Amino acid sequence: MTTFSPLAGGLREAWTEPLPAERLRKLRRAALATRARLLEGGRVASCSTHKLVTFPYPTRYAFSGGALSPMPFVMMTNRMQIVQFEHEQRRQTLLFNPSDLEANRAATYYANLARSFGEYLSRSLIPTYHGTPESHLEAAGLSPDDVDFIAFDHLHVQDLRRWLGGPGPGLFPNARLLVMRDEWRTARDLHPMNAVWYVPRGCEVPEARVELLDGDVRLGPGVALLDTRGHTRGNMSLCVVTPDGPFVVSENGVAPESYAPEHSRIAGVKAFAEQMGLEVVLNGNTREDSLDQYSSMIVEKLVAGPSPFDPTFPALAPSSELTASVFAPGLAPTFTFTPRDVGHHVRTATRVRPEARGAA
Repeated sequence: MTTFSPLAGGLREAWTEPLPAERLRKLRRAALATRARLLEGGRVASCSTHKLVTFPYPTRYAFSGGALSPMPFVMMTNRMQIVQFEHEQRRQTLLFNPSDLEANRAATYYANLARSFGEYLSRSLIPTYHGTPESHLEAAGLSPDDVDFIAFDHLHVQDLRRWLGGPGPGLFPNARLLVMRDEWRTARDLHPMNAVWYVPRGCEVPEARVELLDGDVRLGPGVALLDTRGHTRGNMSLCVVTPDGPFVVSENGVAPESYAPEHSRIAGVKAFAEQMGLEVVLNGNTREDSLDQYSSMIVEKLVAGPSPFDPTFPALAPSSELTASVFAPGLAPTFTFTPRDVGHHVRTATRVRPEARGAA
């Protein structure tokens, strides 16, 4: 059982509509109501964004085949948020998307890619490493003991074992994984068509370290997890309310222009969206539920609202954001969005959770 409350605004109810077109209409209304309730509910205590690694990603997936380029790969930068919020009468710490950069290389797709590129290209030349979850946590004045929760927008390419343990408590001895129930069930019993995007045995962690969610939840003032199913069955997005307004972290789109393709300067993207009648362009490496992914991107766009830096684009901070690179000429983003860091992170560790200690 989760200790978090369902998020007000009507998104959970809208998702129960069986017809996809009417479901989208209901989700639009609920997203605007949810944004209003989030703004009324206060701001986050502190939040910071940290780059982890810049890496290649197939161009044909980034904009669902809409980008016209002979280059086989775009470059994207994976990012992590450190978020602190008030819950159960104390400040708690969430790491959102703390990717284990070394272990995640074992995901089948990237392991195969590394064999094709060779060791030097795949480890030293093509990727750019900016820091690890541990180094960013230390730079923020925090320790692994301060982490209460970790969460990911979805579990593609993730290995949880170093963080949450198996034979031992893991690097974050007090942390639980927050994950949608459908995401957890799917990741633990993979279908052949999506298995290539997962790390073999990467989700084999003690069940006591896992807190299952069944829809949108409010973590605390100014912080929520949104049910944004589609890219995977249990995809979710982080929403944070700051003095600049809300922003949303998601993997459903690879750039803010994925949510405003009419303003994209990448060859082909605007024309593709116009030809297909699309308001948003999906990050399309999996097709588990594309209609739902489209609807989820509309929800994200409406909850986030316009970027404070350029209102032409929404305040969407892709967890892996399209990045300009000499390796991907002509595929630089039209606009990038990195939310301003807000508040001051403080040490919060007061105890080791009994269930975490007992997981050894």
